[in-house]
Amino acid sequence: GRGTIVGTVIGVLIFSVLSNVFVLNNQDSSTQAIAKGVIIVVAVLLQQRLARRSTST
Repeated sequence: GRGTIVGTVIGVLIFSVLSNVFVLNNQDSSTQAIAKGVIIVVAVLLQQRLARRSTST
């Protein structure tokens, strides 16, 4: 895939907000790691799906 500056900034903001929410809710680091991993997997799957749609139409 291709990365963009806007996408990178949005990704950093999402992870920063998520980390802050977990810290404020006293969640352990393993829960944070799992949540971040799930977000990355979902983002990759969405990117693949969007890439397929744009090439097929």
